[in-house]
Amino acid sequence: MVFRGSTLIMIFIIFMKEECIFMRLKKFITVGLVIMLILALSGTICLASEGGAGEKIRIMCYGDSNTWGFTQRPNVKRYPSDVRWTGVLQNNLGNDYQIIEEGLSSRTAGIDDYKNGLNEYIQYDMNFNGRPTLLPLLKSHIPLDVVVIMLGTNDFKVKFRQTPEMVAESMDKLVKLVTNSVDPEQEWYGYSVPKVLIVAPVPLNATKESFAANNDPSHELAKLYEKVAQANGVDFFDAGKVVPVPGMKDGIHLTANQHKILGDALTQKIRSMLNE
Repeated sequence: MVFRGSTLIMIFIIFMKEECIFMRLKKFITVGLVIMLILALSGTICLASEGGAGEKIRIMCYGDSNTWGFTQRPNVKRYPSDVRWTGVLQNNLGNDYQIIEEGLSSRTAGIDDYKNGLNEYIQYDMNFNGRPTLLPLLKSHIPLDVVVIMLGTNDFKVKFRQTPEMVAESMDKLVKLVTNSVDPEQEWYGYSVPKVLIVAPVPLNATKESFAANNDPSHELAKLYEKVAQANGVDFFDAGKVVPVPGMKDGIHLTANQHKILGDALTQKIRSMLNE
């Protein structure tokens, strides 16, 4: 078969056009794949931000003035965030963790303690009992991976006439508020029930009359809290093992150095709880 020159030219042009179309198609497919990859990665990032992989480990620390960070320094009533044991914990664990501070001065483990107040608008009664406030706080901070509870010191105010056994019973009820869900799927909105760490507070060495008579009984609390932890299948830590007595003059509150010691010790405990 003999092809004329014009025919060969036409075939060449058609071939070149097809080649261009092929190259364009190849580029189009490549760009499409890149876009799909970006969208897939974006979806992963969105899922992480909504509670999927990549979410920070959230730890709520529920306590009294020794969690709040009370200090008796002149003109300063609260330690800075990086000095408090909760802040030490945050710094030690790093950015993959979020420490949620829920400390309140005068909070008890289970005793009603009302304080009256009057502001510009309303007279109010504030109850410092830790039991009725725990559940709303748990709900507000979902999802949670660990709940640390360090309460019991204020239950030893002489006016409450509490024995160590009674304080331990109050702690037992707090733990059960976290662990004994009737319907965990519904109550925790599909998230896992958090682990619980009971921390026995540093025993008293109080100089104030409102506490002093219970200095010795407060030393019995750790062994009772440990039994509560065992009975409920949760973790336990005795703060008195690393801080024997409070270092402030009142014999109730922790010094800055003691906050550091406690924060460092709890860092190791929580890491072991989370198998790190």
